[in-house]
Amino acid sequence: MSSRKVMVFVVTFVSYGLYHASRKALSGVKSSIKADWLSNSSGHAPLFTNEADAKHFLGSLDAIFMAAYAAALFFWGWLGDRLNPKLVVAAGMVGSAVTLTLFGAIPKWFNFYHAPYYIMTYVAFGLVQACGWPSEIAIMANWFGKGNRGFVMGVWAACQPVGNIFGSIFTAMVLPLGYQYTFVFNSVLIALGAIVVVMAIDSSPNEEHEDGVEANSSEPHHNFHGEPISLFKAVLLPGVLAYCICNACLKLVNYAFFFWLPLYLTDAYHWEESQADQLSIWYDFGGIIGSVLGGYITDKMGKRSPLIVAMLVCSIGSLYFYAHVGPHMFWNAVVMTTVGVTVSGPYNLIVGSISIDLGSQPALAGNTQAMSTVSGLLDGTGSAGSAVGQLLIPIIQDDLGWKAVFYVFMLLNGFAILAILKRCIIDLKSLRKLRSGEESPLLNDEAGDHED
Repeated sequence: MSSRKVMVFVVTFVSYGLYHASRKALSGVKSSIKADWLSNSSGHAPLFTNEADAKHFLGSLDAIFMAAYAAALFFWGWLGDRLNPKLVVAAGMVGSAVTLTLFGAIPKWFNFYHAPYYIMTYVAFGLVQACGWPSEIAIMANWFGKGNRGFVMGVWAACQPVGNIFGSIFTAMVLPLGYQYTFVFNSVLIALGAIVVVMAIDSSPNEEHEDGVEANSSEPHHNFHGEPISLFKAVLLPGVLAYCICNACLKLVNYAFFFWLPLYLTDAYHWEESQADQLSIWYDFGGIIGSVLGGYITDKMGKRSPLIVAMLVCSIGSLYFYAHVGPHMFWNAVVMTTVGVTVSGPYNLIVGSISIDLGSQPALAGNTQAMSTVSGLLDGTGSAGSAVGQLLIPIIQDDLGWKAVFYVFMLLNGFAILAILKRCIIDLKSLRKLRSGEESPLLNDEAGDHED
């Protein structure tokens, strides 16, 4: 692997890790910000008069963020195939730095506690956060071909749980200074990351050549072919709709852990917020394991859907055990890691490896201008499903308790399995033919060799 490829891998990995770390700022301080909203110790009238209203508003903020993020993903995915993707990534990072500080620090510093202001700034945060994923995927697709795609993208997609881990630890470290500084310091880090993205990498191997600079002859040249496609055409591509439905269910569950796990641990077991933040990283460690091993195994198998279905089946059992694990930190961490492997792992594979598979399938006839659009569509539908879930979680929890929330997660993962079950059956038949020598041993692009 050339030094330029290594640089692209590292910079995009770190940059999207910072995107995710910045989202951890609110989820890691929910108990503190909820207490501030209920207090009048700073001379301001309480934003809420009871804890239930404050908790529901936090759920509404998560839903508002995901709704804005989902809507913007469709737009940024579409635009990412028409602009320089690294500039889109950098613009989103700068925008995230500004909006995160406006949301989390300004109200505390100026005693400016108004629900409409929180909503407006968090919507803006969601809109600019969506700049990252489709364009990062497009950059990776430009630099890395089909060889070992599952493993490469499995490792790379671990940038999400790595960012979550860093964000949780960073938030726990900064929290004693005041919750507002978790937003400020995250803003500084992501703004610095934007400068690195612009200065350190090219969007494609031939970008320097296109700018009039002699390109290294040892590097592959990915010339762009075809025209960008519409969202309507993208959703009609083989396999795209099935994985969009699957991701709408799975991302709801994955992001529920992202947004609510620390608060769940403090509410259910009365652990300190900093302890809950640090314990929650085991879910993300599981996500890293599932993403890397899943990518490697699917490369060896030649198909991805059978393993994803198997992991999702296991997730139903792991979610059941986690709902009943009780207030034992060691066992909570162990089962939480298993949930991460079986929930976050397949999610990372879908939005990483499979997103590129779908965006470069034979049905596109060599059109390389569809990658960002397809990845934005896949992640956007997942985010739309997640937005609905963040509204429902506090309602279900208030009425039925936390165990009922986990039972809903189990049901949703069952729906995710059903969405791609036909794909899985077809792929298993193909693998059986491959073993019997009836089919070429070449790896077929996921969803590219047949239509649903």
